[in-house]
Amino acid sequence: MMKAFGASDIGLKRKENQDSYVIAKSENGNLLAIVCDGIGGGLAGDVASHMAVAHMKERFLQKQEFSDDLDVKHWLKTVIQEANDLIFMQSAKSAMQKGMGTTCVGVLYTKAQTYIFNVGDSRIYGVYDHHFICLTEDHSFVQDLLKAGEITEEEAKHHPNRNMLTNALGIWDNVKIDINKIKDGFSYLLICSDGLHGYVKEEEIIRILSKTEDIRNLVYELINASKSAGGYDNVSVILLHEDGETDE
Repeated sequence: MMKAFGASDIGLKRKENQDSYVIAKSENGNLLAIVCDGIGGGLAGDVASHMAVAHMKERFLQKQEFSDDLDVKHWLKTVIQEANDLIFMQSAKSAMQKGMGTTCVGVLYTKAQTYIFNVGDSRIYGVYDHHFICLTEDHSFVQDLLKAGEITEEEAKHHPNRNMLTNALGIWDNVKIDINKIKDGFSYLLICSDGLHGYVKEEEIIRILSKTEDIRNLVYELINASKSAGGYDNVSVILLHEDGETDE
């Protein structure tokens, strides 16, 4: 049984929390865990991220079972595109919400396989045999520069445009979605907004995850690490571990 726990925090500098997250479990034991980091002025980012997680949770709980790989991937593409369309249409209706959008990253765990999906620059990390691996690729201007070999990893961390996204839900009528099946055998899957990975060094995340503690404690330790690093952004963390019951 997959155990999951998540939490979100406004941080120390922001006036509102534009992150949303959800952990949902179906009657047949499938599990969906999502983190969305909203973008847009005022409360618009909050609206976009909440719309995305609420729509995906609702559709997930309606889905009876996944028959195979193709079914999973088709379902994820369809439901994420639907969330994109809902946000895009809502944004077009309201001057206050014009241009709102959200990142969307998550895990769909079934008894047969585990799948990850990503839009934007929130991330999923996996811990495999004490190896800490980033399983998603950021959809960002800086990531494009990195891939082209125009900047180094170190330069990317401090680049002035490091928060510039090239892909998000709700901004365009079509959205690019990364969907991948991942290897079993992980001890943890960490889903997080850039409030964690943008400010807390990987070494510190690894140090926290190496502790033999309940995942609730680990999630709050990760959030506190973000706040200790300055708390400049909202931070959301979901941790999945193969053990026990699901919690939210």
